[in-house]
Amino acid sequence: MVSNITFSNLQQILIRAPLCYYYSSQKSACLQEISSSYLHRLGPGQLPFEHSITNHDSTSFIPCMLIPHGAYCDSGPLYAHGYYWINSFVFDTALIIGTNHGGMGSSNVSLSPDNWQTPLGVMEIDTDLFNTLISVLGIQTIDREAHRTEHSIENQLPFLKHLRPKAKFVALSFSRLNDLNQGYKVCEQITKAINLYRQQTGINHNSKRLVIISTTDYTHYGPSYGQIRAENLSENEEHARIHDKPIIQSILSNDPERLLQTQWTTQNSMCGLWPSLIVMILSKILNNNQGHWKLLCYNVSSEVMNSGKDVCGFASLVYSNTL
Repeated sequence: MVSNITFSNLQQILIRAPLCYYYSSQKSACLQEISSSYLHRLGPGQLPFEHSITNHDSTSFIPCMLIPHGAYCDSGPLYAHGYYWINSFVFDTALIIGTNHGGMGSSNVSLSPDNWQTPLGVMEIDTDLFNTLISVLGIQTIDREAHRTEHSIENQLPFLKHLRPKAKFVALSFSRLNDLNQGYKVCEQITKAINLYRQQTGINHNSKRLVIISTTDYTHYGPSYGQIRAENLSENEEHARIHDKPIIQSILSNDPERLLQTQWTTQNSMCGLWPSLIVMILSKILNNNQGHWKLLCYNVSSEVMNSGKDVCGFASLVYSNTL
């Protein structure tokens, strides 16, 4: 059932302050980190503004990405690959799906009702999309606390603000759901809300164009992650690659059940399992299964910046309607 609850009759919009744990809080330094990520030897090799928009009139296909949320210093080039790819689409709004690392807040599905400050300026909430989401998901999903100290969505915003200064967004965070059936139910609700959003915003003009950005990191391995005897960097890198390969393959198969089973079997320490499952399901439902997942890049953190014996696996994957 869709209720008539709207943002305007709930509460005022506040501005969430940035944590800046994983990138610089200063505008000039943050811009340099972003530019360096694009130009890095493991990045796309050029800035996205040099990449022409090729899908400029596509309003039916909703592109999706699954990209890192690590520090820019050791995963920035992998963010850059994703945002370089998404630059080929015109879009007005991004639905950003993140993980709730600390389990903060009162709901396992949590929407932020606020604008978010970044070093590059304020990212504004798309109140139209927010309203339709809460009308379907319910007001219990509005939860500032779930987002207050969480970095997975925040880390996307400087890249997004740099790429599309006027774009808006909605932040949707997931902690552990009960099972995959609940995941499918939530995705059906999100799909219902997005379809309603596109209908409502397209009454007097073309409907707003949407992209979905979801985020996960993969294997975390080394002394700082509890493997105190893992002192050989090359062995730690290989450990990450071996354990991440079946996870990546599961995502590329676009089979959520396979991903869930693979993660359970391997106990892969990915910190975005549910955002991964949710975007896999949404990509198929929203696009009538008219696309496929593609791996843009995979690296371990030490390949980007060697800073000891610890490693984390990072990847950028996209749901594309082209080969």
